[in-house]
Amino acid sequence: MRSIFLMFLLCLSACSPKTRDLASLASQQLRESNEREESWLHDGKLHFSTALEWQKASFQNKRATSSDFLLALNAQGRLAIDISANESLKTHSEELARKINKEFEIIGPAVDNREKFENQKVNDAAVLIASQSGWLKNVM
Repeated sequence: MRSIFLMFLLCLSACSPKTRDLASLASQQLRESNEREESWLHDGKLHFSTALEWQKASFQNKRATSSDFLLALNAQGRLAIDISANESLKTHSEELARKINKEFEIIGPAVDNREKFENQKVNDAAVLIASQSGWLKNVM
């Protein structure tokens, strides 16, 4: 039953490449119950967050959320890198988290920081950074 539901989600998300849809798919990442999950994959909760929320989050949360985005992009057939091995997924998730950290680096006074980042979404940054890093397939 979970496999059918997962296939339904993948088909549904493949029809629409919007980053909001990516966030939805990433937040619902389902893993096979018999798959041994690494602890670093758990607790990603920033799929629909703003840059301000990202700035305050733990690295564990950022890395797990980044892995969910990469898994969702892979499920959509948009990822050009191989993340099939846990170590590769972890490495790329950490790199994506670091790059998003750099993109959302706290600037100046709190007022300036809030004005700059309050409307920037993590899911948009994840896709942009993945694209700039050459991790997405060229779609024509």
